[in-house]
Amino acid sequence: MSTVVQKRWVKLLVAVSVLMLTQVAWWLDVFSQNVNTIAELRKKNAILQGVINDPGVIEGINSFAARKKLMFYSETFVFGVLTAVGLYLLFRALRLQEKARELQKQFIETVSHESKTPLTALKLRLESILEKSTHEPQLTKELTQSLEEVRRLASVFEKTLSLNRMENLGFRFETVFFSELIKEVIRRMDPLFKQKNVNVWTSISGEIWVKGDLFGLQNLVQSLLENAVLYNDKSERKVSVELEEKNNEIRLKISDNGSGICDSEKTKIFEKFFRGKSSRRVPGTGLGLYLAKHTVELHSGGIELKSSSEKGTQFEVVLPKLGDQGG
Repeated sequence: MSTVVQKRWVKLLVAVSVLMLTQVAWWLDVFSQNVNTIAELRKKNAILQGVINDPGVIEGINSFAARKKLMFYSETFVFGVLTAVGLYLLFRALRLQEKARELQKQFIETVSHESKTPLTALKLRLESILEKSTHEPQLTKELTQSLEEVRRLASVFEKTLSLNRMENLGFRFETVFFSELIKEVIRRMDPLFKQKNVNVWTSISGEIWVKGDLFGLQNLVQSLLENAVLYNDKSERKVSVELEEKNNEIRLKISDNGSGICDSEKTKIFEKFFRGKSSRRVPGTGLGLYLAKHTVELHSGGIELKSSSEKGTQFEVVLPKLGDQGG
């Protein structure tokens, strides 16, 4: 649970506690005043009836008032104690839940981070060996399959970490050189493009900056590029990446020449864990587009599915330009 959320529920709990205890005190004051009023009315009635000098009448009225006040004070004390105990138990339960969420968050982050480094090193080694084994078909096949599994596992860890950070409001906004970020992601994915025979065309403006979370934006671009490659069944895959500033907005378009997405699935592709029929041949988590959509929304932007000029799929991401974001 983030510090902001924690402060909010603590303030809410304190406000509710003060309100309930104040209400208890108010009830006690009102009941006491009612008892005093009833006692005074009985005394006035006794005066009118001419029995005010009768000690038994005055003592009875005072005894009635004392019993009522004792009853109200004791009931208020018990109710106040029960209210305080209930609020304490609620506070303790919320604290335990917060600690459990924090431990879960730390565990996921630790596992993801600790696994990412060796997986990245292993992936680079496999890619290096694969480039040198072009004359051994069987070895090339085994290395290719191993590399696919490593990439898949690395992708699962990255998406899990991204989901954990997003759900725990872990994004940290800073000034990001978005143009260079996209180029770096493309360079990092170059071995995958070569292996899958992908022709990548780019049109990236050189000076576009945004205010955003560096890790989140990297995963956003990588997820869209992976989708354009892995779910493309063409023998010669084409991917285009366009980045421009238009109408005071940053527009990123990533297109492919694949088979596209059928109409019945277009409204579901951004749902959590959804995987269409065409994607079942490719291992995945169903989190890529879900995370992409929510990452863009947390950056005060939007993402839209369109048909590309190659009759494939095009995703268009729109972000506010630097200075217009509320993140």
